[in-house]
Amino acid sequence: MDDHRPDPAEESRPEETAEDLAGGGDDAPLGGDDTTEEQLDADNEVEKDMLRTLDPDDSPA
Repeated sequence: MDDHRPDPAEESRPEETAEDLAGGGDDAPLGGDDTTEEQLDADNEVEKDMLRTLDPDDSPA
């Protein structure tokens, strides 16, 4: 019976991180991809504020 679990410190980092797969993390599109970003429209100030909070490129307050 082998109940040996690898030590997390011994595990290697994955070659492709989520940041690499998503385009490097720079200028990430709102909503996850360009098509979704194009479909997100705000009708009023509250919705504009919400979209700003969801924007991965917008720095937090």
